[in-house]
Amino acid sequence: MRSKVDVTTITSSFLIIGTFCHSYSMTSSHWKILSAWSKAGIGTNVVLELLPLSAVGPGRKKMKSLPRIAFDMGATPCFDDAIPAKYVFLSHGHIDHVGAVFSHARAHSVSCGGEAPTYFVPADLVPHLEQCREAMISLDASQMHNSNGGRKESLIQVNFISVKPGDEFILKGIHSGSKTSFFMRAFQVDHCGHPALGYVIGSRTTSGLKEEYQSLDNATLRELAMSGVVLQSDPIEKIEVAYTGDTCANGLKLDQMRPLSGDASEKSVLYKQQLFQAEVILCELTYLDSSEEEEGRRRAAERGHLHICELERLFMSNESNDDTRFDGPVESVSTCVLDRQTKHIVFYHLSGRCGPATRALDMIADGIPRQLHRRCQVAVSSLLTSDEKHSLGRLIQPNGCVSLMAYLAWRGRPK
Repeated sequence: MRSKVDVTTITSSFLIIGTFCHSYSMTSSHWKILSAWSKAGIGTNVVLELLPLSAVGPGRKKMKSLPRIAFDMGATPCFDDAIPAKYVFLSHGHIDHVGAVFSHARAHSVSCGGEAPTYFVPADLVPHLEQCREAMISLDASQMHNSNGGRKESLIQVNFISVKPGDEFILKGIHSGSKTSFFMRAFQVDHCGHPALGYVIGSRTTSGLKEEYQSLDNATLRELAMSGVVLQSDPIEKIEVAYTGDTCANGLKLDQMRPLSGDASEKSVLYKQQLFQAEVILCELTYLDSSEEEEGRRRAAERGHLHICELERLFMSNESNDDTRFDGPVESVSTCVLDRQTKHIVFYHLSGRCGPATRALDMIADGIPRQLHRRCQVAVSSLLTSDEKHSLGRLIQPNGCVSLMAYLAWRGRPK
């Protein structure tokens, strides 16, 4: 009899894990996280891939290759996935986030018919990257003086775009069908004085004629348009993916801004606010030890990183007892300030000191507000030991992340 109970329990656990792993695949309306590898001080690279039209709506043709974009370009095992990325959003200039930029530029150019990838860069860092480009091009094209053959030109092709807080850029050449285009918006964060930005990726979908004009014939519509009547409905905008880059808690608070020009400041605050409205939020989380709260917060702030004890202040509000904005269990009067459309918070940039992966996941489960558990994913592939790759195999998604709820089910811990 005991054997049957054990088998049933084990089977149920695997079913629960499978349900969580399937239900919590990390996609926004149009993008999925293809790969995410990050370890503080070592390397960070997150690659997004556009969902095929068949996944967005019925009766759509499949694209031959799907566009990719990337956040940061550290030297990581994600490099192959990142090569096709046409646009790369660099959060700041530390080597663990930009160390593979020129390798990527060269590989992209070689693999994509000579096309130069575009890197969006905090404005103050562009001159430094331009200097690096000249040096890398010279290195790539160098040859012996007495050489009679060989390649005499570098294969590095690259575009750097200067970005300031409050800027918006259209991602030209990336569309989902004929109606949906994409944009990037940048906001200011605080990485201990280093020039640093966070980004949101949004979609803009044209919605056709306003309802009151849909039954009119073409001649009437033409006449109305010529008279100055606006016939089209406003485009529908969605904030789909947000990326914090490296930042301390102050960098994500709306009232913590260094002086900017008025319009830029207002837009940066607005775009930062949109971080909390995104369908998928990629949020750095370097310090995980909640047992050393005061000292840990101080050290995190000094180094421009997030401490796990800051998450409640960032993502939760104690000003209301209304729990209608969050569909998870309510543990206290605190309510989630995230928008309802936020499906996932993906924590990345874990410190290697918090490894191995199971220890880091336990620390996160113990340290974050329980209201966030259901939405929480963790990029842990950088902390996996050989044994954990085997024992956690069913939990690790192809992109290198683990659902916290699936992990807790596997552990047999209360959720």
